[in-house]
Amino acid sequence: MARFDIHPNPIEQDQADFPCVLEIQSDLLHRFAERVCVPLASPCAVPGMTERFNPVVRVAGESLRLHPLGIAVFFKQELGEPVGSAKAQFMEIDAALDMLLRGY
Repeated sequence: MARFDIHPNPIEQDQADFPCVLEIQSDLLHRFAERVCVPLASPCAVPGMTERFNPVVRVAGESLRLHPLGIAVFFKQELGEPVGSAKAQFMEIDAALDMLLRGY
């Protein structure tokens, strides 16, 4: 497990709008079977996205947007292998999560 790993969305019926999910759970919680993830949305999937709350994350050349309001939990075995990492964007992602959880 690695925080900010990007995985294909395990929910097949949602993959058109949310092709991937981003692991946001602390690496310190690696012993748990569950992983807290945020979906990465196609640009037109959710109206009203903003730069701060929905930063762009590039996955295999595609620009997707973080959608913190779609936070979900998956079992580790549901996620499969990562297809990328968003570690380089940790500041923008943390700012979006702070906005979700703390309001700033």
